[in-house]
Amino acid sequence: MKCAARPFLVQVSAMLRCAVRNRIGLAPGPRYQDVMIFRRLIVALSTAFLAMLSAASAQTRVENDYTATEIAPEAAGFVPGGTLWFAIRQEIRPGWHVFWTNPGDAGLPLRLDWSLPQGFEAGEILHPAPEFIPVGPLASYAHEGAPVFLVPVTVPEDANPGETVDIDIHASWQACEEICVPEKGRFSFSVPVLETGAMEPARRVLFSLARAKLPKAYEERGRIAVEDGAYVLTVAAPQGFTEKNAFFFARPEGVVSPPAPQEMEVEDGVLRIAMQPGWVERYDEETFSGVLTFSEDAGRRALAVTADVAEPLIKPGAPPEAPPQKEPSLPLLFLFAFLGGVILNVMPCVFPVVFIKAASFMQSAREHPGAVRLHGLLYMAGVLSTFLLMGGALLALRAGGAEFGWGFHLQSPWVVALSAYVLLLVGLNLAGLYSVGGGIAGAGQKLAAKPGGLGAFFTGALAVLVAAPCIGPLLSAPMGAALLLPPVAGLLIFALLGLGLAAPYVILSFVPGLGARLPRPGPWMIIFKQALSFPVFAAAAYFLWVLAQQATGAGLAAVLAGGVLLAFSAWVFDHSRGANLRALILRVLSALAAVMALAPLLRLEPAVQATAGQADLGSYGALRAETYDADALQAYRNQGTPVFIDFTAAWCVTCQFNKMTVFSDRAVARAFDESGTVFMVADWTVRDPEITEALAGFGASGVPLYVYYGPSGEASVLPLPLTKKSVLRAVSGAGL
Repeated sequence: MKCAARPFLVQVSAMLRCAVRNRIGLAPGPRYQDVMIFRRLIVALSTAFLAMLSAASAQTRVENDYTATEIAPEAAGFVPGGTLWFAIRQEIRPGWHVFWTNPGDAGLPLRLDWSLPQGFEAGEILHPAPEFIPVGPLASYAHEGAPVFLVPVTVPEDANPGETVDIDIHASWQACEEICVPEKGRFSFSVPVLETGAMEPARRVLFSLARAKLPKAYEERGRIAVEDGAYVLTVAAPQGFTEKNAFFFARPEGVVSPPAPQEMEVEDGVLRIAMQPGWVERYDEETFSGVLTFSEDAGRRALAVTADVAEPLIKPGAPPEAPPQKEPSLPLLFLFAFLGGVILNVMPCVFPVVFIKAASFMQSAREHPGAVRLHGLLYMAGVLSTFLLMGGALLALRAGGAEFGWGFHLQSPWVVALSAYVLLLVGLNLAGLYSVGGGIAGAGQKLAAKPGGLGAFFTGALAVLVAAPCIGPLLSAPMGAALLLPPVAGLLIFALLGLGLAAPYVILSFVPGLGARLPRPGPWMIIFKQALSFPVFAAAAYFLWVLAQQATGAGLAAVLAGGVLLAFSAWVFDHSRGANLRALILRVLSALAAVMALAPLLRLEPAVQATAGQADLGSYGALRAETYDADALQAYRNQGTPVFIDFTAAWCVTCQFNKMTVFSDRAVARAFDESGTVFMVADWTVRDPEITEALAGFGASGVPLYVYYGPSGEASVLPLPLTKKSVLRAVSGAGL
């Protein structure tokens, strides 16, 4: 019998078991019993050894200013196909509190972002019964003292005993007294996979007490309806119920007013709870749940109650549902798409391509007018085909249920790296390091066969890849509609957008007097062409900066090395003229260098997903910024706090231009401070479904987008291009 090799540290018991089997066999008898005793001893020792190794590098406790948070598993390890419970215990400073699932009038509950191997899955956070904590005229549903939260983690059936599971958790919560302070922590530790689970004796009491404080599921189902301006919940009265300290904590946020008194009465064995409606004007779910707490002789009792919703809960006095807004007509959408494409030519997004166009125009100065016209048409063909290809891919992905928006391709690190490579090659060509073929000397059929025409086509394709992700003026409505309309109409919008982007170049190409107005050819053209390479190099550097926001440090280093190899490949290729052996060797060497340069793209790993949406808040200068969070936004709206949201991305040149101009202005920062407006940054550099959903809520499919929520909680979208004046008017309450 032979045993398969396994990792040393995590398979001590298995290896020794194999060794014993190979040496003495498995025949029953006293010798076999000795072997089994020896095996159990080895398993116990190796388990203890692995536990010590895990504990040595674990980070299971985080101390903040107002809370100390610790996490611990219930058992010594995972068991294949089982469930391991984790306890999160928080020690809270006296007078302070953290929040329940529904925080009440304001606040953010505990949130955990687990990083687990494939097949392992963390469940919902189970909270102990909340406390009612008045805060002036408001109220919080919260926890004081040392609450313990429980989270189940399910284990796949194919988990291998002896393995070690590395766990990484990013946690965030709010601690409040008279003020609220956001706190966070990161926990990282390892838990082994065992054949059988053994509960840690020291934690038996912790988990027992934590489960005792969880609300018990109430078997009787209730019913909730609107009666006399209140939401009335009726359910069979629990045995031993008294109205002493009784309160119903509604789980859905905003449906019930947290600080409002509740009227409770029991008649004929039925408990009736009348609650004042909250800020939510309509609740359409089929069920309504919450926790009923009351005092009895044995202490405080908490029951998890579920009720059927008789009909939608509509807040008395709420305005009727607004009639559906009339959608813009298709001809108007088509017009906006074309005009928006034209305007896109003067947006900062297009700057990387402007210099390539300028070099093309200078080249056209010494060519036949027919070549100039053909260049214009081929440029338009490149723009149209790329727009239709990307638009069709986006429509197909969204039809399949994927949450993507315009510019989705630049959310992929390898696409960004490839764009940087393309711009690097273009810059090297302009600088004269290498050349690909000659210019166009004639017209007619010979024109299409020359490299100049091919270059015009790919210049158009590059313009779309680099520039189109930034949404310019007039484009929000047609781009949003393109993702919802039938495919033919959606593709037509993309085509008209491409026609608008290409139109100025095509018109200039067909102006009869263009050739006479261009400067006369001469040696200056070589210098001018080389000078234009530096803005293109700057564009390549910009894409590398974008890549640094998306990929790991090792991936960025590999791409930088690949760029050097790519430049070397182009230089070697330029020296491989002719048909001799030397030229053949140089071409092979050039091809090998190019393959080595492109290889890192295949293994380029994105940065940890937890960094998605985490903008560089320090880059906004004097303007204090917060990372976008839908729950935090709703809490601010409930409090009447104005909020300004910057939907941005590192790859959006217009977004970065606005950051360096509008948002870096001290007058803008001062206006935010004086008005108490919260500035939120929704960073879409990498894919973030929450931000994609928020953009879709405003009918937008890409960035930039700027939204202002006034004290009333209503949203206003700022016009593009963004100006300092429009931001100041919005923040000051003067309107848009």
